Amino acid sequence: MRDRDDEPVFRKSGFGTNRYEYNPANPVGRVLIVVTAIGVIVGLVVMGSSH
Repeated sequence: MRDRDDEPVFRKSGFGTNRYEYNPANPVGRVLIVVTAIGVIVGLVVMGSSH
């Protein structure tokens, strides 16, 4: 699949709700997916080590 800059960064979720999700077909959407995953992992590690 080629990166397409004309793809939207967000797309509607396919579950019939009015929610939006990141679009991995867009390079910015793909970066947002990676940054969000890293942020969640770092947040969990920090919360787990703060006793």
